[in-house]
Amino acid sequence: MKFRTKIILIVVGLLTIGLVWVEIDLRQFADGINADPMRRDSLANATFFSDTSQTKIIAADNDMTFLVLTKQILTILKSKNYKMLSYFIHPTIGLRFSPYAHIDTTSDITFTTNNFLDKTIQQNKFNWGSYDGSGDKILLTIENYFKQFVYSADFLNADKTSLNKIIGVGNSSNNLETIYKNCNFTESYFAGFDKKLDGMDWCCLRLVYKKYNSKNYLIGIVHDQWTI
Repeated sequence: MKFRTKIILIVVGLLTIGLVWVEIDLRQFADGINADPMRRDSLANATFFSDTSQTKIIAADNDMTFLVLTKQILTILKSKNYKMLSYFIHPTIGLRFSPYAHIDTTSDITFTTNNFLDKTIQQNKFNWGSYDGSGDKILLTIENYFKQFVYSADFLNADKTSLNKIIGVGNSSNNLETIYKNCNFTESYFAGFDKKLDGMDWCCLRLVYKKYNSKNYLIGIVHDQWTI
C-alpha cells in the first residue's frame, strides 16, 4: 500500500486577498524544485486559486493563464522573493532585464536561474545600462535595481493591464515585439500619480513569456516610463 504525504503551504497575497491555501504533493519538493526542470515546469505554470475549496494546481495555456501568471509573478516581485522568482526563469534562455522600453540585447543583463540566485546573495553592483537623460551608468545591486526599474510602483493594482498590447508610449523606441517575436507579454500600466505632472510620471512593467516543453517561462522584464 502506497501512502502519499502532503503538506499545506500558506501563500501570502498571491491574489491580493490575504491568505491562499495550496495543497501540493510533498514529493515535488523533496529533492528541491530547482534540481529538476520538470518540477520547475509545474510551478511555472501553476494556477493558484483563492477559493480554499479548490486546493489544487493546474496548468493551462490560454489568455487567462498569462494574466494569472502575471499576478503571481507581480506578487513575488512585490515580496522580493528572489528564490521563488528564479523558478519562473526560462531554463535555456534565461531572464533579461531592460530598464527602459528599448531593449538592448548587447547591454541589458540576462541571468540564468542559478547565477541569478548567486548574485542576489553576493549583493554586487551591476551595470544595467544608462540612465535616460544623463547617460550615466545604472550601477545598482539587484535589490536596488528592482526598486527603481522593476517593482517601482504597485503594479499588482495597476490602472490597466493588457495582454500582447502596448499601452504606455513615450520617447524611447519600443522594440519589444521585434526582440521578443512570437512571445506573449503582459503590461501593467499606471497613467500617472501627480495630476500636476499631466501624465509625465506614467510608468509600466512588461513581463515577457516564452514556451519551453509546453510550459511558459519568463524571458524578459521590461520597465518603461516617461523619458526625455
